[in-house]
Amino acid sequence: MEGSAFFAGFFMQPERNTDGTGKDDAGDETGNGRAPVILVADDEPVNLALIKRRLEWEDYLIHTAENGGQAVEVAKRVRPDLVILDVMMPVLDGLQACRLLKEDPATRDIPVIFLSALDDTDTKVNGLSLGADDYISKPFRVEELLARVAVAIRLKRERDILRESAEELRRRAEAASEMSMTDALTGLLNRYGLQRALQRELAESRRYARPLSCLLLDIDFFKAVNDTYGHGAGDAALVQTARALTDAVRGSDVVCRYGGEEFLVLAPETNLEGAIALAEKIRLAVSARMFGSEAHTFPLTLSVGAAQLRSDESGNDMIARADDALYEAKQAGRNRVEAAE
Repeated sequence: MEGSAFFAGFFMQPERNTDGTGKDDAGDETGNGRAPVILVADDEPVNLALIKRRLEWEDYLIHTAENGGQAVEVAKRVRPDLVILDVMMPVLDGLQACRLLKEDPATRDIPVIFLSALDDTDTKVNGLSLGADDYISKPFRVEELLARVAVAIRLKRERDILRESAEELRRRAEAASEMSMTDALTGLLNRYGLQRALQRELAESRRYARPLSCLLLDIDFFKAVNDTYGHGAGDAALVQTARALTDAVRGSDVVCRYGGEEFLVLAPETNLEGAIALAEKIRLAVSARMFGSEAHTFPLTLSVGAAQLRSDESGNDMIARADDALYEAKQAGRNRVEAAE
C-alpha cells in the first residue's frame, strides 16, 4: 500500500478551454466520437478517489478497481482506452496485472501507465518490459499525470485509426481479389478463379488418392442466338445457363465460366463414369427448359467433354483432354456427351 499524499495541487480546478467545444485538450474524444474510457486501479481509497475525480474534470469516463485482479476483470469487460495501475496492490500487484492484460489478445493493445512510489530502476524496467507504455513515480504533479494520460490516449487513438485503416484495406483487397476471380455477368468463377480452385482440388485428390474429373460444356450454336435475338438475350441465356448448371451439380462441385459460351465443372471425388452421368444430367436439364427474355424465348442444348485426372498429368492437362472430347461431341452432331480417352 502506498501513501495518498503523492502530488501537489490536486483539487485545483483546471482552466477550461475557450474554443466553444466544452472539452479540454487532454480529454478530447476518441476517434469514434465517445469520451475516452480510463480504468484506474489503486488499493488506497483516497488515492483512487482523487485520481478519479481529477480525471473526470478532463471529461474522461472513469472505471475503478481496488486490486490487480479486479483491474484485469474490469479491463476485459469494459475494454478501456487506458489502464492506470498502482504497482503495489493486494491480491495481484500491478506488474502481474499488466502481464495478464498483455497476454490476453482482447486487452493486449490497451496502453498501461504505472503509478508507484517505487522509483528504482529495476521496477521501472520490469514494468516497461511487460508492455507498459509509461511509468510515473510518486510524488508527481497533476500536470504530469494529465500530460502523460493525454499522450497515451492520443497514441491509442492513432493506433486504432491505423488498425481500422489496415483492416479496411484488407477488406478491399479481399473484395478486389474475389471480384478478379469472378465473372461479372454470371457470378461464377472465371479462369483465374478456376486455377485457384483447380490447385486446391488437385492437391486434395493427390493427398487422399481420390478421383477428380472435369466437364467442359459449350452452348450449341450460340452465335445464332446473338445474331437472331441480340446480345441482351444472349447475356440472359448465359446467366440462365449458369444457374441451370449450379442447380444441377452437387455442393462440392465447382462451376466456372471458362470463356464466351463455354463453362467448366470440376467434380471432386468423381471418376469418369460419374462425370459422364453428371454431364448427362446437366445436358438433359438444359435441353428441357427455355431460355431468353419475355420478348424472345428459345431452346438451347449443350455439347460436353468429360475427363478424369490421370496420375501422371496436371489439372490443365485434364482440361485439355476434356476440350478434345468436347470437340468430338461437336463433330458428332452436338447435344451430346463424349468422354476423353
